[in-house]
Amino acid sequence: MSRRQIHQGMRLRALATTLLVCVGLVGCQGIPSSGPVHEGLERLSQADQPVQFNPGGPAQGASQEDIVRGFVSAAASSADDYATAREFLAPEYSDDWDPSLGVLVDEGTQQYREAEENVGVLSLSAIASVDGRGSLQPVGPGAATEVRFEFAEIGGEWRITSAPAGIILDKSTFAAVWTPLQLYFLSADNRLVSDTRWFLNRATISTQVVGELLEGPTEQMIEVVRSAIPAGTVLAAGAVPVVDGTARIDLSAELLDADAATMELVKRQLGASLQSVPNVARFELLVNSSLIESGTVIAADTTSPTAENLYVAGLKDGEFGPISAGDVTVLPGIGARIAQLEPSAVTLAPDRGSAAVLHQGAVSWVSPDDQVVVDVRGDLIAPSLDRFGHVWTYSSAAPGEMLVTKPGERSTLLQMPWLGGRVPVAVRVAQGGNRIAVLVVDAASPDQSKVLVAGISRDESGVPVALTDIANTELWVPGTPVDLDWIDDERFAAVTRAGASGKVTQGVLGQFAVESGVVPGAVSLSGGGNRSLLRVLDDDGRLYAPQGSGWQRQLDGIALVAKVG
Repeated sequence: MSRRQIHQGMRLRALATTLLVCVGLVGCQGIPSSGPVHEGLERLSQADQPVQFNPGGPAQGASQEDIVRGFVSAAASSADDYATAREFLAPEYSDDWDPSLGVLVDEGTQQYREAEENVGVLSLSAIASVDGRGSLQPVGPGAATEVRFEFAEIGGEWRITSAPAGIILDKSTFAAVWTPLQLYFLSADNRLVSDTRWFLNRATISTQVVGELLEGPTEQMIEVVRSAIPAGTVLAAGAVPVVDGTARIDLSAELLDADAATMELVKRQLGASLQSVPNVARFELLVNSSLIESGTVIAADTTSPTAENLYVAGLKDGEFGPISAGDVTVLPGIGARIAQLEPSAVTLAPDRGSAAVLHQGAVSWVSPDDQVVVDVRGDLIAPSLDRFGHVWTYSSAAPGEMLVTKPGERSTLLQMPWLGGRVPVAVRVAQGGNRIAVLVVDAASPDQSKVLVAGISRDESGVPVALTDIANTELWVPGTPVDLDWIDDERFAAVTRAGASGKVTQGVLGQFAVESGVVPGAVSLSGGGNRSLLRVLDDDGRLYAPQGSGWQRQLDGIALVAKVG
């Protein structure tokens, strides 16, 4: 491993500690470093931003508070490696402050107080943090986040001698100068799997996208996905210029270790990851300036249901099947079997050819030709059914364990160490089969709910072998938890309850959640496998569909609405 790579690894580990300290109400000290700035974030300080911020430097005679506020404001501009922001720092500290170590995003209200002599504290209402690799996580509501600054008098003027690593931006500024893009890695069966990253919105964004692909998956997903790009491959030219719509990617000789099949996977990763980069339609792969391969940007593989399976299904008047024109049509093959079980929850396979059914204290797998009981433990919740045919069941009688069963074959218990004693209300496997989401009550705040998302490690045949040791909190939302479902492989929806109101919130992995209105008495929802098929059911059997910013009552007398996957 090169000295540069060692420094980058150390920086990423330091970043995790730094942001946890910031968010945990502890004063943050600047962390001097001697290695190079992380490739992905530094490169974008070399070009002009589409949105320009031109903050001024420190005013003569400025107070310590003025210096802090000016410094925070100036960090909105990364021009010339944050040159204006560095003017607020003491000369000996200016080179040590590292803005590449992430972003703390706040609501915009910042209270300043003097903590002690030559020490000030800025209190923030933080809503998210972005690490040095561009991964965003929401910050839980509650007490203010406090960050610490130290000062010295330099030539009769106050300057900062210690500040939080990374930068602080309010949400509107952050959204103006940073943008979310999808990077793509590979599952065990070589399907493309997305990973949302935030990048400075600059002309050199192609360099950062390729740089992050070369860095590989995040720590959480390292056992879930992989990159086809041979280990040790780096940018030979240090940048990815875009010429007439073609991104020229000049890589080191390690790329030549890829055989023909691997090279096709490399091209798929690059083509999908570059599809959202402005003005890029094609790419060329070079090694030491010699053209090796070329390709076009492509849409990623989709796990969405095919057109013939795009419908909402439910149970009404003892019949189970697609809901259309105000009625339910029996689903061929399995609809009658499901209805006979008198289900309390149903999850259909993505192809609608089989189902996992919760009924009378058990979960059964139903197909046109068979019916198999897969779990009889008590306190079961709605099951999941992944694209490989595995039924996922959770019982609060066996906390912290997920039972995964391939009907007619074997069962496996997967550990969920990140639950930490919390009781899931809903557990759902994403359509791609690479992530699992869990809706729980926040242990510290019973009136708050949150969604945890972990990765699923599988072997090449699709058999789940483990859940990741890390689960990211992808959503904090007020109210007690009611239900959760995936809309597609990147988006999910949750229902929480405050009094009689069922609040619907839509989340996107690695992005900000969106409040999606209220359905009084909401008891369950279905993502449907497509955003247009999102449905909410209330406690009187009324089914609601989204309309504008609200919900429209669509049908009455529905006993349950099915989930997919």
